[in-house]
Amino acid sequence: MPIQDLQIGKLKQDLTTNFVQSEVQRSGLVSQITVLYDTRAAYKNRSNILPKLEQSQRELERRVTASQTTYATLLSKLQEAQVAENQIIGNARIISVAQTPNKKTGPSKTKYLVGGGLVGILLGIATAFGLDLIDRSVKTVKEAKELFGYTLIGVIPALGKSRKTRSPAGDFEGIVPRIVARDMPRSPIAQAYQMLQANLKFLSSDKPLKAIVVTSSVAKEGKSEVSANLAASMAQVGRRVLLVDADMRHPSQHHLWELTNSVGLSNILVGEAEFNKAVQEVMPRLDVLLSGVIPPNPVALLDSKRMALLMETFSKNYDFVIVDTPPLAGIADAPILGKMADGILLVVRPGVVDATSAKAAKEFLARSGQNVLGLVANGVIIKNEPDSYFYYTKEDYTTPDFVREEQATLNTGRQADRS
Repeated sequence: MPIQDLQIGKLKQDLTTNFVQSEVQRSGLVSQITVLYDTRAAYKNRSNILPKLEQSQRELERRVTASQTTYATLLSKLQEAQVAENQIIGNARIISVAQTPNKKTGPSKTKYLVGGGLVGILLGIATAFGLDLIDRSVKTVKEAKELFGYTLIGVIPALGKSRKTRSPAGDFEGIVPRIVARDMPRSPIAQAYQMLQANLKFLSSDKPLKAIVVTSSVAKEGKSEVSANLAASMAQVGRRVLLVDADMRHPSQHHLWELTNSVGLSNILVGEAEFNKAVQEVMPRLDVLLSGVIPPNPVALLDSKRMALLMETFSKNYDFVIVDTPPLAGIADAPILGKMADGILLVVRPGVVDATSAKAAKEFLARSGQNVLGLVANGVIIKNEPDSYFYYTKEDYTTPDFVREEQATLNTGRQADRS
């Protein structure tokens, strides 16, 4: 081999060796660079955190300083308190030792009970007077007579409790509106209605009454029930009677007589029905004209020439006409119809109407120039009345009606067996 070629081969080996060493060094330097970069990033993160750490350190230093100051202040206060405590010299001394008593001393239980009872009685009296001052309701028939100043022409006692009646809310036992004059004609309450119709018959000697309007001062005084029973009582004595439900706001005669209020007075007044098709016979000699469909403005229908002509026709065709109207509390229906009739019969129920409403009703009737025939006290509780208005005893009114009927049936059967 030539010498030139040997030199080239050796040079190549040296270069290769140097290249390999260079690559090894380069790899080592790359690794060192990577480590340096990581170290740099770590120092950079620490440098970013240092301000926050310095801020936290300063905050903690301030807290330590404040705590040390507070501690020094409290320590000073404690030392002052200890010095003041050491300066106080006690001046209390025992004069005598307390002895345990051999028997009880002080007020007895009896005195406490008597005192409590007297206080309770005084509070009860004060409460009763307070309630009496607050409660402005008319409580007795005598108060109603003095308040209204009208003639008392009828006193209807409160109905006794009837049989249990089922309602949508469940079973209950209470007073249920009934046509007492029809269902129990021999009961004391029916006799009270007979007395009322007799008083009305002889109320005017010059001109017999033909048509009356029945109303009340406020709602729930029983004026519809009085109207229905009065009409039934008149029919039972042979008079041909028409009962008109002119309460086009809250009609109730169809409930009392168990009728359907589909056609009635309102339909006649607007020309949608004839009287012969609207009137219904509920008892011998007793016809009922229901209110009909409730109109949007009842006053406009009642205060009309057609209504006045109807009242004249009713008075000609019937022996007596009874018109059931809404209460007087802010409603003009009753005074309007009162001018078309012979007078107004005012129903008052003790315990329901108050003195203010009664005075307002009386002034309303006086301003409108009504002919008030008199008062009918309805739902009168016998035991609350100081005066006696009834022929029967209190037991007759407080005995349940169905018990009285059963007793009468048994007595009739016994008399038949004896004969």
